[in-house]
Amino acid sequence: MKLRALFTAALLLAFLAGCTIENGRQEIPSPAIVHAHQEQQSSKSNDVLIIATGDMSGVYFSLGQGMADLYEKYNGMASGTQVTNASFQNTKLVSRKNAELGFATIDALGLLEKQKRKGEDPQKTLRALTSLYPNYIQIVTTEKSGIHSLMDLTGKKVSVGSIDSGTKLIAERTLQAVGLTSNHFKKLTLSFSQSADALRNGNIDAAFFVSGLPNPEITSLSAELPIKLIPVPEKIVNRLQHQFGYYSQAVIPPETYEGQQNDISTFAIKNVLFTNKDMSNKEAYNLVKTLYEHLPELEEIHPSARDIKLLEAKTGIPLKFHPGAEKYFSEHGVYH
Repeated sequence: MKLRALFTAALLLAFLAGCTIENGRQEIPSPAIVHAHQEQQSSKSNDVLIIATGDMSGVYFSLGQGMADLYEKYNGMASGTQVTNASFQNTKLVSRKNAELGFATIDALGLLEKQKRKGEDPQKTLRALTSLYPNYIQIVTTEKSGIHSLMDLTGKKVSVGSIDSGTKLIAERTLQAVGLTSNHFKKLTLSFSQSADALRNGNIDAAFFVSGLPNPEITSLSAELPIKLIPVPEKIVNRLQHQFGYYSQAVIPPETYEGQQNDISTFAIKNVLFTNKDMSNKEAYNLVKTLYEHLPELEEIHPSARDIKLLEAKTGIPLKFHPGAEKYFSEHGVYH
């Protein structure tokens, strides 16, 4: 437990030292910092398992911490979480063996073919372990902003999420589906925590949060000032579903956040836990086994874990499954 905490702290400090924010844009770690990560990982013990997560204020990070605790407790593996910009950066880290596990949205995984460069193909190196809970598209503004619909974002300052995140991918697709391009609004690429602070301070007008329910930053924000969630019309969701195929209609229930009295129409996307193809079959099997056998403990960390369903573990994943995971699912009658 202490080793995991120390290792996580070291990775976090390295990440923060390598991040810069310029003109509202959050940069991913510079090559020097990425190299420092690689040196740390290459010198670590073989039984240290690193989970590439996301922003510290997001659900990826909190559930990643919970999973690290499970693997340390039941698998005897010293484990740590790495703060990242989420989906796309996680695929790179795991593909290059700078992390053992990673979280990503399935639409981000569907774009891995486009990441080929200099012979690097994440589709050939990554393997799915299981689908997870759905991420909900949550578009937040303040009561005083005067924004009631997506079209009202015209001329506004909007955070679309961090560089290399699934949030940014979904936000840009959503705005394009409405007919808004970067010429129609000022786009900022901020993390969840940065977006929440910018909304508090009035430095932006709206922000996209793509995460499980509830998102911790939105929860804190709603307790401090009146906020609104901007609905996504059904016709826009249908347009996205027709074009990309990964999205589904969803509703953010009343009272998810303070002051929210009604259902908010939106859409959702499934998350995936993945690893490198070179992970041993035994280790992959045990990781999946531990996750499902001790899922109630993870549910205590965050409510999103309640939506991790064994019977849906293989549904709609655009990535080959690891043989170790396949073995566990076949033993439990999960084939599709």
